Amino acid sequence: MAICQIIENTDLSQEQWEQVSAHVRATGPVPPEGGRLVVAGAADTGWRVVSVWESEQARDRFFAERLTPAYEAAGLSFDTATMTAFDVHTLVAGDLMGTVESR
Repeated sequence: MAICQIIENTDLSQEQWEQVSAHVRATGPVPPEGGRLVVAGAADTGWRVVSVWESEQARDRFFAERLTPAYEAAGLSFDTATMTAFDVHTLVAGDLMGTVESR
């Protein structure tokens, strides 16, 4: 079953997110294996990332092998992040071709 992961990090800036993203892109395919969707941006509570995964195992593998090392390389940790996950019941997407492209 697909899973949605929401990470809210009050200590993460856009510049740091871009550094983490560059590290992730340099270490493997984007989207990563098992990853279906990532939406990230500034929120009232700092930086928010919403991602959809094929499974918890795919998400956990990505976190362990690529995302956590990217955070650590940027001098960050998940200690101040709030993480929420839930099983995806419905996923509907329109034409995503016009969305903002990642740098």
